[in-house]
Amino acid sequence: MVLTLSHFLGPSSFFQRDFAEPWARKLAAASNGAVRIEIYNNTSLYGDVTKQARQVEDGDVDIALGLCGAEDDRFPASSIIELPFAVNNALDGSRALWKLYKDGELGNDYSGFKVLALFVHNPGLIHTAVKRITNPGDLKDRRLRAPNATVAAALKSIGAAPAVLQVNDVMPAVKDGTIDGIVTNWGNPLPDFNRYMKHHLDIAFYTSAFFVVMNQRRFDGLPPDIQAAIDKVSNEWLVTQFGLLWNRWDRPVREGATGPDQQILIPDPTLLAEWRNALQPFTERNLDSLIASGFTGARTAHARLLRFSSSLAPSR
Repeated sequence: MVLTLSHFLGPSSFFQRDFAEPWARKLAAASNGAVRIEIYNNTSLYGDVTKQARQVEDGDVDIALGLCGAEDDRFPASSIIELPFAVNNALDGSRALWKLYKDGELGNDYSGFKVLALFVHNPGLIHTAVKRITNPGDLKDRRLRAPNATVAAALKSIGAAPAVLQVNDVMPAVKDGTIDGIVTNWGNPLPDFNRYMKHHLDIAFYTSAFFVVMNQRRFDGLPPDIQAAIDKVSNEWLVTQFGLLWNRWDRPVREGATGPDQQILIPDPTLLAEWRNALQPFTERNLDSLIASGFTGARTAHARLLRFSSSLAPSR
């Protein structure tokens, strides 16, 4: 039996190398060789970052790894984890998001899908090419890449001029001077990142939510033993694997930013409080907006997310 799996990065990317290929082997082993996974990356017709969930829903592929924020407003409840200072690290954040989903606190975000995993990356920070960013006032009129609408709105709320750009559009914008910097995590697939980004403000500005979903009808039509094999290599186990993998994916870029022409600023408690205070009004407005749009449990889910992440932090 062949199942198709798509993702939006390249054939040598960490999603291909450390998730898609090993997961395919694990599923083959768990099913005693009854299942083979055919993988499509961004060199295929199925590699568009904005269409991963849609093509699973349409039955074009069986399984996809996608980015929630790239799919317009399809996953509004999941966007609470993208808010500033919501996540301490990828492992705790991934477990927290998964728990919210399993407890039914993400509403209808994943209706029609068999959810195999939800996960986040380690907190994204502010990287700039020339001007060092220290306090919120330094962002005034700075042209910064944002990965999604939530981050763009947060940047705009404190005076920056954000542009939402997906992965393949970021470095061309840096090279032609369209943007001054990038808001992203260390473990990113951007080529020549450290060659251009010289100043790094290490604050938990945001995180991004990702999904691995399967067409529910396709899953329901599988024999029970194949369903069991898929569940065995998914769910909490896969969520934890993604949380741990981000530390590995972060390391090369983070270590590449330690040269004499690189500066990493880790804020002291006073400076960190300044950033929290500057971004808190945005968080409040965002939660109000989610409630108004129908996610009535937004504040409860956000508060639970913060408590859950904080309770895990000492043990990591």
